[in-house]
Amino acid sequence: MPTPIAAQRLADHGLILAETSAVTGSLVFERPAWLFGHRLKNCTVGAFSFWNASGHTAAYRTHFGRYTQIGESSIIGPPEHPMDWFSSHPFAFGRPQHLPSMYQVPDFARLAPDADAGPSYVDGVVNDTWIDHEAYIGAACFVKRGVRVGIGACVGARSVVTRDIPAFAMAVGSPAKVIRMRFSDAIIERMLALAWWQYDLAPHKKQVDFAQVEATLAFFEQCKAEGRLQPLRPDTYTLMRNDDQMTLAERPPLF
Repeated sequence: MPTPIAAQRLADHGLILAETSAVTGSLVFERPAWLFGHRLKNCTVGAFSFWNASGHTAAYRTHFGRYTQIGESSIIGPPEHPMDWFSSHPFAFGRPQHLPSMYQVPDFARLAPDADAGPSYVDGVVNDTWIDHEAYIGAACFVKRGVRVGIGACVGARSVVTRDIPAFAMAVGSPAKVIRMRFSDAIIERMLALAWWQYDLAPHKKQVDFAQVEATLAFFEQCKAEGRLQPLRPDTYTLMRNDDQMTLAERPPLF
């Protein structure tokens, strides 16, 4: 059963969050995660994801993999409005379940579609955004809704991402373009096959030098082949806002 968050400290559950008001709707997270004061609406966050401690990033319906790194003052997966309708304003396509705060105002509710008006614009478009494992989003970036930033990809500061970024690519600019890959094709292929983010690396930390890419990769490939890598199964929770109360409930890991 969900437990009122007032009875617990989020840090004890591996979530570093400056204030619960930063979460709107639900947040599913694997421990640990460092979200500080950034704002998330209906997002999922994998283990060891880290947001810059300064500034405010806003993320909407975005799925963050494990080990993601997010810079300050970025906007990720914001809602989009129809550009070919009579009006792009929410009064033309809203529903109470999508815009509860707007429907609380009688003037808006009188004008906007009722709850029984059938499928809405939101129901027919892509609504989720993906920031894959170990991806890095630099400061002050914009990531368009529906985009996937691939595993290990890095997006430079102030970039505008309007299309998918391949795994382990480095992209910058407005619109963001790939300038090079982080590793050779052979190394990338091995990284993706190893999928190290699925395993608990802590028992092996003294046996590798993470600055040495090929040696570390070869070590963990051997560990995996010999069955010495154990799956990472972090405690996972759903943090939910119901009216003014926050509740916390356990759930299975995301990955």
